[in-house]
Amino acid sequence: MGDRAALCTLTGVEKGYGAFTLGPLSLTVYAGEILGLRGANGAGKSTLLALLAGALRPDRGERVLVPEAAGQIAIVPQELSLYDTLTVLDNLRFWGLAQGLPRRAVEARSRWLLEALGLSDRGRQPVSACSGGMKRRAHLATALMTTPRLLLLDEPTVGADQPSVERMLALLKHFARQGCGIVLISHQAGELARVSSRILTLEAGRPTPGEEGLWQV
Repeated sequence: MGDRAALCTLTGVEKGYGAFTLGPLSLTVYAGEILGLRGANGAGKSTLLALLAGALRPDRGERVLVPEAAGQIAIVPQELSLYDTLTVLDNLRFWGLAQGLPRRAVEARSRWLLEALGLSDRGRQPVSACSGGMKRRAHLATALMTTPRLLLLDEPTVGADQPSVERMLALLKHFARQGCGIVLISHQAGELARVSSRILTLEAGRPTPGEEGLWQV
């Protein structure tokens, strides 16, 4: 990846669950890139995200996270982390305060994210009254209340309408340009090819043949 700085490196990593084993796999995520991750259900994609996040420890191999990225990892799981009875804005406020942002910064960040994701007119609306695409946009926004160095996303656009998808992908590209390293899981046709600088394909826990399954787009 040229002179881009490494953020997180996995070397010879393996993680087993019963008869399933992810790896061995070696991988580096770089600042400023969007690394696409694809594979069938059960291929090990979510496990790989958890290993990169440090939420799981490998059975073998090593994970190295650069010191400046410690405490600056954001994860967007498939399950929505939203409170239905709160407004969209109050959800963002909650997650901003939970991450230690000063109240003034929370307000400014919330307004910016709502505008960037086309939700400015929905901020006072309860999440329960939002469409699926709006919920997906708000879900992404909660993870971006602080600026992460490493952003890990597990199918963030699943079930979203096309305008919502476009808003989310544009925001991801913005954060990559700011130096954030992004790993994106997606099953949506053509989505990874549009935004990724590299793509890793997993089959039954292993990278596909050829340079660890990575290719330049």
